[in-house]
Amino acid sequence: MAREVLIVGAGPAGVSAALWARTLGLEPRLIESGPVAGGQLLHVHFHPVDLAGVPEGDGPAIAAAMALQLAEAGIAVRCGVAATALEPGRGAGSRPAVIAAGGERIEADAVLIATGVRRRRLEVPGERELEGLGVSYSATRDRAEFAGRHVVVAGGGDAAYENALLLSAVGCTVTLAVRGAPRARAGFRQRVAADPRIEVRERTRVTAALGDGRLRAVRLAGPAGEAEAPAAGLVIKVGVIPNTEWCRGSLASDAEGFLSVDASLAASQRCVWAAGDVTRPALPAIAVAIGHGALAAAAIRNALSAG
Repeated sequence: MAREVLIVGAGPAGVSAALWARTLGLEPRLIESGPVAGGQLLHVHFHPVDLAGVPEGDGPAIAAAMALQLAEAGIAVRCGVAATALEPGRGAGSRPAVIAAGGERIEADAVLIATGVRRRRLEVPGERELEGLGVSYSATRDRAEFAGRHVVVAGGGDAAYENALLLSAVGCTVTLAVRGAPRARAGFRQRVAADPRIEVRERTRVTAALGDGRLRAVRLAGPAGEAEAPAAGLVIKVGVIPNTEWCRGSLASDAEGFLSVDASLAASQRCVWAAGDVTRPALPAIAVAIGHGALAAAAIRNALSAG
């Protein structure tokens, strides 16, 4: 009988691991908290040109193709199943288990955590209420709506600077609110500095999204004090949070909750591995997550065969 590996998360890392697990003679069991497979791919509103072998399609299209691959391989995905706790195997012969919402206990010979990350929110008044009504997390998706208008972009990394440039390209004037000092790559900073449509305000943070049914202004706090800035859009690009709250108490992680793994992607408890963005790879990318899934599946097969 094939050894079972429970894969938590059906993004690129989890799907890749499931396909490789089946190829390597393991029996993959795949659970996903969302309604469909795909993870962060569902929020990629452009074609990732650096993803080898994928000639066209945005993130949701790639996610749909991955779901089809799973179906063709006979691998079922249990969607809408959220993990709430991890029970590591405590000794020889014991198996790790994941506790799902509702109390279901799912045990397997190995567990692979591929729960990825989620967008970090500002958690300021008006943000959630006006999401989709001027508050956005993707200039790629919403730039046609914002074209020719004034937009505030919150963030200081590559994504924030890139989104500011995307908006400028469709005629927007942009205020780039950088909480501290810019962290974006030099190339992005140079392009933004040369763009007359973009104003960078360092040491400036968004304190509220204002509007009644639709965003009309953003409150900014900076060195000169706090003031309202009229805006048709607020694009939030302030990083990501790992989806590890459910297992941090059982596994070693860094200060932000990204899981610690060794060279074989093994986590700090026996028979538990982690792959993809949840491990804070040096390059958080779709291709890296797919590769992580393959490597983790191979490491699990080797460990289970040796044990």
